[in-house]
Amino acid sequence: MQYAVRGEVVMRADALAAEGKDIIYTNIGNPHAVGQHPISFYREVLALCDLPAEYGVDNPAVVASFPVDAVERAREMREAIGPAGTGAYTNSQGILQFRQDVAFYIAERDGHPSYPANIFLTNGASAAIEMCLTGLISDDRDAIMIPIPQYPIYSALIGRLGARQVGYYLDEEKGWAVSEEELEMRWDAAKADGLKVKALALINPGNPTGQVLKREDLEVICRFCARNGIVLLADEVYQRNVYADDKKFISAKKVALEDPQSENLQLVSYHSTSKGFIGECGRRGGMMELVSTRLAWLIYSFCVPLLSFY
Repeated sequence: MQYAVRGEVVMRADALAAEGKDIIYTNIGNPHAVGQHPISFYREVLALCDLPAEYGVDNPAVVASFPVDAVERAREMREAIGPAGTGAYTNSQGILQFRQDVAFYIAERDGHPSYPANIFLTNGASAAIEMCLTGLISDDRDAIMIPIPQYPIYSALIGRLGARQVGYYLDEEKGWAVSEEELEMRWDAAKADGLKVKALALINPGNPTGQVLKREDLEVICRFCARNGIVLLADEVYQRNVYADDKKFISAKKVALEDPQSENLQLVSYHSTSKGFIGECGRRGGMMELVSTRLAWLIYSFCVPLLSFY
């Protein structure tokens, strides 16, 4: 298999570095490696979670070495983790209280409910993407639609799993947007080749293009996937990396839940601690949320009239 951001260019860079050349590695988003300093609060809390209690949270002198808010957060997290500590296996989806925290964040972000049972904590977003593609792909006639340009984890995994990639091209002149015509053309071509498109990958904000998709663009994609029974894989790990004053990140979930034409969408969205202000790539913290908008619309249709009645 080939993985462009870790392939020949990087090996050549390593060889040049061994010769004494000054190399800046920008092949992958790796903030701390290029000078971003870690946020101390996260490191303090993690240290206190790992330390035996008598040396950390239960030590009378702990506040002389750690801020009070870090100690309080560490106590909360240790209670959620339980007596087994940080070195033990957890629930397959991740610790419930942490999934509750993630669900709260998503609900605050989107203005729609999020449920811990739909949240999976993973070894970075990459592991979550691999899980989904592994589950979706069953033979060499299966295909995944991916944006061009794309982050090469998609092409690499699709190749390794023996499936086919169907590229849909982003329009640079329109801010790297995607049109319905482009999606339909690639879909029709894939079907004509005897391929079964299982999913469509969306990267928003974009990598490597950096675009932030408008609501109208997201509606096009959500409706296309809902109409054709395609799972939408929404890679949203850069949602805090928006630097243009006239741009705002909107999640695919929010758009789908507010658009009746996306009622039958099956959606998986991803986020991680690697980007944004955190930049903890090596800590491997990721999550995915699985959403059936059909179920969400049924709940909404039932609950809203009921609440209005009361």
